[in-house]
Amino acid sequence: MASINPDDFPPGSYSELSLFPLNNVVLFPGMPLPLHIFEERYKAMIGACIDRNEPFGVLLIREGSEVGEPASPHSIGTTARIAQVQRLEEGRLNILTRGESRFELLETVQTVPHLVGLVRYIEDEEGDVSTTTVAGVREQYATLQRQLTAMAGGWEREVAMPDEPMGLARVAAAALAVSLPLPPDVRQNLLETPTAGGQLEKLLTLMRQANRIVAEQAEQNTPFKGPRLN
Repeated sequence: MASINPDDFPPGSYSELSLFPLNNVVLFPGMPLPLHIFEERYKAMIGACIDRNEPFGVLLIREGSEVGEPASPHSIGTTARIAQVQRLEEGRLNILTRGESRFELLETVQTVPHLVGLVRYIEDEEGDVSTTTVAGVREQYATLQRQLTAMAGGWEREVAMPDEPMGLARVAAAALAVSLPLPPDVRQNLLETPTAGGQLEKLLTLMRQANRIVAEQAEQNTPFKGPRLN
């Protein structure tokens, strides 16, 4: 990766951020993410984040592994804010985090003991938004939530969701990622989509597929394992 000169960026547009590359995990803003911390390098990193009340960055691994040598991650990720901490033996931790802000990794400035990157935070943009798409996402989102609740033995009359496109895209993406085992490349593609309008277009297609599969499984009275969307 080319060297980045901080003077090329306006003050406040970039920051150093501790990074946690993960296999098969794409974090979205607003999405909860539980993690078990057992490696020494990450116990130290998370401990520092707790002490300083700072977030860390979650990135999907492109090449490499979570354990051992530093992995090569994708460049677009999401910051994770630590909400709950359970301290275990030998300094291990169970933590519950929640996604906050998307960022772009500009340059890796440290690899040992853990990755630290120079990042640029991505400002949410509405972009071109179709009212038909918004209405479709709202309908499909409500249907999916009702179906999942019913299959879990519950009942939900109304499903709350934001009215404005950026909020709707954020809530729908986080809910879909939590509820369904989307392939990592599909999640990453959705996370990297720059505007709410673009995300809503993709979410509408994904939710229609998910609702069809969930409905078929409900009719067959088979245990729900979650659809695999390609």
